Amino acid sequence: MRSSGTETPLSPDEWRRLASLLPHLRLIHHVRGRLRLRLRTGVSHWLAQYPDVVPEAWLARLPGIAALRLNKATASLVIEYDARRIPPQWWERLLHSRDEALPDLLAEVGLIVDRAHLFSHPSEGVFA
Repeated sequence: MRSSGTETPLSPDEWRRLASLLPHLRLIHHVRGRLRLRLRTGVSHWLAQYPDVVPEAWLARLPGIAALRLNKATASLVIEYDARRIPPQWWERLLHSRDEALPDLLAEVGLIVDRAHLFSHPSEGVFA
């Protein structure tokens, strides 16, 4: 799926979905501007939680994503991205981040401006 070129901000619910999807992804290949992720077996349970969501559709809307291809047969996801906007080393940090670190990581590359709206209870400091 090609990115439309229009960068539509994701809703707080979509950012929460991203956080819940990360544990189901494993990096298998990465060159500057392109990475391939393996979808772990738990991703089918994740998809069942969001039957109305097409992950590649909302992931492709992320600023800096040029193209995204989901191959269900090989359980892999290829992401082509603008390495000037998202540094290659950032992906490793994202894939190994804990939920509470996600807002800071997203803000670091300009994917969010106001991280406060991502918290269900900002005083608790826990990403929901």
